[in-house]
Amino acid sequence: MNEKIPVPNFKYSSKDPASKNFGVIEIDDAVKFWIDNLDHFYQAFGYNNELQKWGVFPNQFIWEEYLSNAAKSHLCFQLHTIEYLMKYSAPFLKMYGDQCDDWIAALAEARSLNGEECRTCIATRNEKYCLK
Repeated sequence: MNEKIPVPNFKYSSKDPASKNFGVIEIDDAVKFWIDNLDHFYQAFGYNNELQKWGVFPNQFIWEEYLSNAAKSHLCFQLHTIEYLMKYSAPFLKMYGDQCDDWIAALAEARSLNGEECRTCIATRNEKYCLK
């Protein structure tokens, strides 16, 4: 049986758009996963065509919704990062796949205690990690 790993503190960093990989997901300030399709990444956080039509840039959306108010949105950022990695990163699933349900449950419990949720969670309450 695998040892339980505490929920990592995922961080997102955009990189040079001229490179093959446009962004990275870091754990403990070390690059762990490359983002090769930013559209998929931004969609996991709720960025959509409507926001684009309003002139909201994806990085601006991520910053304002998840990163500028860490007390409010840190848990949602972690949840959506796990969701993205589960869907698009085979290396993530190989390394951490058996931990994901535990992480999601722990984050959902912590979020229910602070009572805050992002717009993406409000719009997608049918997801198992969102507050009901």
